Amino acid sequence: MKKVTLAVCAALALVSQIANAATLRNDVPSCTNDVPAEYYQLPNERELVILVDKTMAHSLDQGIKSELYQSVKRFIQPGDKVQLVEFSSFAQDSYTKVAFNGQLDTQLSDDHRSQIKKSVLKSLDKCLDKQHNFMLNKVGISLKAAFQPQEKPTNTELIGTLSDISNQVLTHSTAKRKVVLLISDMLENSDITSFYKNNQTRVINPQQELDRVSTSQMFANFNQADIYVIGTGVIPGNQQYISAQKMNKLESFWKDYFKQSNATLRGFGKPMLLGDIR
Repeated sequence: MKKVTLAVCAALALVSQIANAATLRNDVPSCTNDVPAEYYQLPNERELVILVDKTMAHSLDQGIKSELYQSVKRFIQPGDKVQLVEFSSFAQDSYTKVAFNGQLDTQLSDDHRSQIKKSVLKSLDKCLDKQHNFMLNKVGISLKAAFQPQEKPTNTELIGTLSDISNQVLTHSTAKRKVVLLISDMLENSDITSFYKNNQTRVINPQQELDRVSTSQMFANFNQADIYVIGTGVIPGNQQYISAQKMNKLESFWKDYFKQSNATLRGFGKPMLLGDIR
């Protein structure tokens, strides 16, 4: 990604406002409005945060986008909370925003079902089936919108953006397990450091790059999340070849970056994951 200058203060303020609003938001209609409160409360087991770099709209082919959506579908289960966050440079309409934020209900326990009217249970069961499909549809629509090509393609300072989003979104999550799916080429190009030289990707020295991040105090806080990456090294037009050596160095850097950012890198797609998000 090419180097850009971000309006850091404005971006931080904006992301903070988005995160605060998101804590009160559920884009998925509840199925439990008629269930007495003493018999049900929203679960707090898993949260999936999908981070989409909008510049990837010009890089990912349709096959990768389709498999990405299928991976998300296979992962989501009853009770899950899902957020989809778009990010790009702070220019025009390319600001960071939460495009979707919703949570699924879960089925009542057998003991609690025995205390509920049959008419309410029938309505609940029917609603739960529809609710799951509703979320999958909304996530699909949000992904499609995030991948709409921009009129004037912008670029992103990835490390700074990850710091902002993680500190404003992930640190507020109280879910027992947090999973982050990051769609990005993972090629940093900013005032902190650049993975390019003479407009070509270069072989980086992971430790030197980590030292630069540390000096800039730009490590994030992912609140013990598991990280999965899709899109590494994908460049528009396939005009450049990312060698195995470059890929290995990138993976080494990002593995340690996430470790020092209170997270664990579980999957590093080059560009696709070889296994499911778990």
